[in-house]
Amino acid sequence: MWISSPWVKLKSLYQDASYRRLALALGLSLLLHLFLIGKFSFNLPNLNEQHDLIEARLVLPKALPSPVLNPPAVKKPVEKQVESNKPMEQKEEKPLEPVAQVNQQPALLPEPPPTETVTSIEPPEVAQPIVENPVEEAGLIAKPKPYQYIESEFDVYADKDDVPNRSIAGSARVVYQRLPNSERYQIKSLIQAKGLISLVIPVLLQTSDGYFDGIGLQPQHYFYKFGDKKDKTFSADFDWESKKLTLHSQKGDQTFDLQAGTQDLLSFMYQFMFVPPLQNMQLNITNGKKLGIYDYIFEGEETLTTKLGDIKTVHISRMAPEGEKKTELWLALDYQHVPVKIRETSGNGNMYELVITSLDARLEPLPLP
Repeated sequence: MWISSPWVKLKSLYQDASYRRLALALGLSLLLHLFLIGKFSFNLPNLNEQHDLIEARLVLPKALPSPVLNPPAVKKPVEKQVESNKPMEQKEEKPLEPVAQVNQQPALLPEPPPTETVTSIEPPEVAQPIVENPVEEAGLIAKPKPYQYIESEFDVYADKDDVPNRSIAGSARVVYQRLPNSERYQIKSLIQAKGLISLVIPVLLQTSDGYFDGIGLQPQHYFYKFGDKKDKTFSADFDWESKKLTLHSQKGDQTFDLQAGTQDLLSFMYQFMFVPPLQNMQLNITNGKKLGIYDYIFEGEETLTTKLGDIKTVHISRMAPEGEKKTELWLALDYQHVPVKIRETSGNGNMYELVITSLDARLEPLPLP
């Protein structure tokens, strides 16, 4: 009786038309909801993907300090990847890029700039010394205009400069000039003793005159006279057309073949203005008595202390055979290799030395008196 009473109530409710419509509506609604739930599905956000982005951002602060704290560890992978990543250099201008690309490029950025800088700097550094030095050695750079007038005065000593308190034995004056409006030159040298020694040692006179050729001085006539003695008077005539050299002395005349570039005792000292001393160290030179081949050697660069002050020079000397006169020259580097000190030592050991006391060098010739 207690069990059947609920069913009786449900039966009575079902027989009621309003309750029956309500139950039908609830049933249809339930079926509709089940149908919709079965057909459509809702995907929740994938939490794993969000974790991937979070992990990428966490790696960035670890990658940035690593090149600073551990530079050796960063350089090794960089050396292997520089060539393969060079095309990516253009993408560095983009300010906004994914975090994953930023992690690869910070270690690569320091390398490409040095590589490009080295290749761009090397050509000018290599080109400058290679172009300039050989040109200077070949003589292609314009040389300074040779002096047209040089007047030099010297003190003459009979002892070497290492002798303490040596006295002045005489004086010398040498004048080199290019004749105005002409292709001719003249050189005159006069050496004379001072005091009582002048009664014993006569005046030494030398002259040289000639032309300018394409190289420098081309002597035509040379004259040497030591006192009034005929046996100490010599001369030389240069015939460049027939290529013959004739020497005149008390003993008679001698004729030799005239080689290109032959000089006399005066002209060869001023030829260094046109041909630097170290460029040609073998010269054919005549003193009016004989013709010889003079081989000069480079003794070194020296700074002379003179009455004009300190003068930088090139020291060259002739290594003469035993018993012959040895000649040494000190040529001024700042004055177109003009001789500022001359020393001659004879075969018997006697010597005289000229040291400059006055120098007047001009780029324009002086008018003739």
